[in-house]
Amino acid sequence: MTIRTLFFPWSAGGGAGYTGRGLAAADRLDERFSCAFGPSAVTRMVAEAGYSVVGTPSPGGPPQKVPAFLPFTDVERVFAVTARYYRKSVLADDLARDLAAIDAYRPHIVVTDMQPTAVLAARLRGLPVVSLADTDFLYDTPHPWMPWNTADPKKMLPHPDAMEAIGELASEHGLAPVSHVRDLLWGDRTVVPSSPEVEPAPRAPDGRSEAVFVGPLYWDPPGPPFRPERKAGTHHVYVTIGSGGMVTERALREVLTALDRPDFTVFLSAGFAAADWVREHRNVQVGGFTGITGPIGWADLVLSHGGYSTVLASLEQGKPQVVLPFMSEQEANGRYFVEQHGAGLVARTTEVDAADGTLTYVNRHGGRTFDPVVPAADIARTVDEVLGDGGFAERAGYAREALARDRAAGDLSEIFASVLR
Repeated sequence: MTIRTLFFPWSAGGGAGYTGRGLAAADRLDERFSCAFGPSAVTRMVAEAGYSVVGTPSPGGPPQKVPAFLPFTDVERVFAVTARYYRKSVLADDLARDLAAIDAYRPHIVVTDMQPTAVLAARLRGLPVVSLADTDFLYDTPHPWMPWNTADPKKMLPHPDAMEAIGELASEHGLAPVSHVRDLLWGDRTVVPSSPEVEPAPRAPDGRSEAVFVGPLYWDPPGPPFRPERKAGTHHVYVTIGSGGMVTERALREVLTALDRPDFTVFLSAGFAAADWVREHRNVQVGGFTGITGPIGWADLVLSHGGYSTVLASLEQGKPQVVLPFMSEQEANGRYFVEQHGAGLVARTTEVDAADGTLTYVNRHGGRTFDPVVPAADIARTVDEVLGDGGFAERAGYAREALARDRAAGDLSEIFASVLR
């Protein structure tokens, strides 16, 4: 029997990382499985990987204007703010989109990565769900994406609650009530692409299996890993701080200015497009979507926005990191996966006024400010701090053995197939 498997990665506001780990998961399945991706996927990546996209993507794209820092406290705020899922009409359209893809492909298994309408669609069709999830998707504690915050989430991002609309839509279709966002994030099997030494998982809710750790899931384009050119006698720094509205030109200019020194060779991953001005820096090599395995292996230091896949891949390869976050989960990844273990530093953290939700930015070098962009001089001092202390490089591999262990033990084919038994 061929097990038809349909992936629905989150995509509102971007989504390359979510599509990438869906692709990585699909590549780890054995010959029993036939895989395709639903219309929420980043189609360019899926096509390059050789899989098909089923269904028609929703109209529109990423928002044109996004704050320089997004203080999401949990997944519900992401649903509300980036997808506008507090509007039942938007939810209904995406549910219809996902149902159409399921009916066209007729999968045996639906795989979701934070896409709630795919979960509802799978339940309506009586299909088992495998959930790909960070552990902070799974907690029912307050503010799992921003545990240092004590303010009301709506004081920072004042959008209506998405769970009310999701619950109403589920009830209208005769589905069981959805009382909490994690009801949509724990699957029949839940797969965490990490290790408990990096991020311990909460206990599963009643009726759900415990989460299983399978080691990192991140995708590189086909072919040998891309490696930038090396230059003897220099520090090699890989820069990947995301793309889109959250990463302003000014922020990237400060980063490249901080690294514009004769003893640095920089490789910038610019995603699908790079502005011409980045080539003004003579020590910067610019790449498109190259994947991350090769550039991280090349680097002495990884300077990233704290994206989940980049952080985990850097830990897997034992590379020290500087994290410059543009949203709260990225900051949490830097605080708890990297800095807490002495594997690198977070260049800028946030504080929240509990009374009114006002954000204050705290640059590691430079102190408190209301400007979300870290000056080049402060970034340079943080980079020098990491490169100047060999202890960071020694501690950067604290999770290598655990990640390798769980990657080797994480038999995705058996985990996926188990939902059919």
